[in-house]
Amino acid sequence: MLLSLLSLSWGQDCDENMLMFDCNGQYFCNNEPGFGFDCYVYNEYCEDYNGDGITDAWVGDGWCDDGEWGYDFQCAEYSFDCGDCGDIYTDSNGYCSYLPQEFTFMYEGDMRQYILYIPESIPPNAPLIFLMHGFTGSAIGMYNYSGMQSVADENGFAVCYPDGTIDQNGDRFWNVGYNFHQNQTVDDVGFLSTLAVHLQNEYDLSSDNTFASGMSNGAEMSYMLACFAGDKFGAIAPVAGTMFGESWTDCSTEQIPVLEIHGTNDNVTLWDGDLNDTYWGPYPGMNEVIEFWIGQNECVNSENNLLLGMNTIHHRYFNCSNNNEVWLYEVVNGGHDWPNYSSQEIWNFFTKFIDSIIGDLNYDDSIDILDVIILVNHILSPAAVELDGADINNDGEINILDVVALVNIILTN
Repeated sequence: MLLSLLSLSWGQDCDENMLMFDCNGQYFCNNEPGFGFDCYVYNEYCEDYNGDGITDAWVGDGWCDDGEWGYDFQCAEYSFDCGDCGDIYTDSNGYCSYLPQEFTFMYEGDMRQYILYIPESIPPNAPLIFLMHGFTGSAIGMYNYSGMQSVADENGFAVCYPDGTIDQNGDRFWNVGYNFHQNQTVDDVGFLSTLAVHLQNEYDLSSDNTFASGMSNGAEMSYMLACFAGDKFGAIAPVAGTMFGESWTDCSTEQIPVLEIHGTNDNVTLWDGDLNDTYWGPYPGMNEVIEFWIGQNECVNSENNLLLGMNTIHHRYFNCSNNNEVWLYEVVNGGHDWPNYSSQEIWNFFTKFIDSIIGDLNYDDSIDILDVIILVNHILSPAAVELDGADINNDGEINILDVVALVNIILTN
């Protein structure tokens, strides 16, 4: 009876079988995957099943885990943890089918982890995006809240969600030069660059169209890649980050396109920077960072546009060297977060710098109705010569399904 009453108060989106509450009494809907909750759940009878002394509230740390990612809470009645805690599990509701696949990669004697998402149908030589988590975050957390895999499904590219390493305080991080990481020697630039080459070779992904993005500490890692691995990454799109340490004082970048998405009320990475910060270390504000990249790319013109419905001002700098551009999305009154439009806008930005745009059959650097006409004519003319790139969905055939895929690309861009 209590569960039924609670389900009515929660709303129609949550089935009463999915309405649950953690050991501190916090109600939540475990309607995987739409609500983004963990693959394991537990109720008020939470007990210390694994004997580690922890019986705490759900904290939204990703999928159920063995302590590597955070906490290990299990209650027998709702033991949908998909087996990554090493126990026997049931999956009667099909939660575990949504688990992404995790891989390992040996670099400089360390076994590094990453999640790789590749849509079912992807063209050869497709783009690859690296998406880095924030400080204390994780690859699975980035996978869950970014939603980049949905954009990948619609546009035919691969996404790598790599994991940072653990620092002296037990926090997962990217080595970008924080004050309290001065004794850390992990070479994340080398790791990510080497992993990029491995994935390109292993899965036939484009070495020319590999890009980097990330949130907060992951955004700052993007700047490190732009400065010291610009030959491996064609553009970057940091969110809520800035330039730290070597990336600010000794950036030796090639010219590279940059999009920064940043809230004006970010209380972690301040919009105006903080040259007196003693915890993270001194860092510049957004105006200084963008001015640096404008200079690096030798941009001549600029324009400012209000993005309707997004509470964001788009500062665009163009007519740069190598047809590069520098963008700043100023999220008015935005905080230290990942705006819900970020993944789509990041892809929109990257597509401007893809050497060979998927679906651009007439090579005019845009995907539009003219490409659809070319594809339809090709399908209707059996004697036509081979049309490069016409197998949009990469199923080995050129037919109406490719027209549908091409139209979907146009409608989502």
